[in-house]
Amino acid sequence: MSNLRLINETAITTANSVSTTNVFTNDFDIYQVTVTDLSSDATAHTNAFLRLVNSSGNVVTTSNYQFARLDMTETGSFGELRGQDQTYMRYLAMATDQSPEVTSLNYYIFNPFSSSSYTFVLQQATGLIAGVMRIGKGIGVLEELSSITGINIGLEESTTNMTSGTIRTYGLRVDS
Repeated sequence: MSNLRLINETAITTANSVSTTNVFTNDFDIYQVTVTDLSSDATAHTNAFLRLVNSSGNVVTTSNYQFARLDMTETGSFGELRGQDQTYMRYLAMATDQSPEVTSLNYYIFNPFSSSSYTFVLQQATGLIAGVMRIGKGIGVLEELSSITGINIGLEESTTNMTSGTIRTYGLRVDS
């Protein structure tokens, strides 16, 4: 039997990026992070990114992130994006230029606290951009042997801010 245990809830207020720290420990090997009702002040699409936060509380910005994603739209168009040796993992393109558009993200993060293995991420997202529903799926890895204790979510466009949303972090406990 599996159980999700709520560890942290963080409200997003106006900012280009938001971090949750000290949420990953040796208590769990798998975590689920949800970002719900994410909105921004964007007027054109911009991409959301994920970075990880190390045990020193620093956002990891080294070029050790690898990612791949598939974007799908309700109009039937699909797009693939891959990145190697990046300073973050890029995920679903988003903009909330037509109220009440929002984006929601769902991450599964594997072995983040272990300093003897890489941290892997599975990602799913939904959102509206200019009135068109988008769905994204992605994978990523931080190829670095460091203890990860949190995440940093933000927008690529430095002049664009997230304006609201909620980040929830859950530990996935597996009972035998």
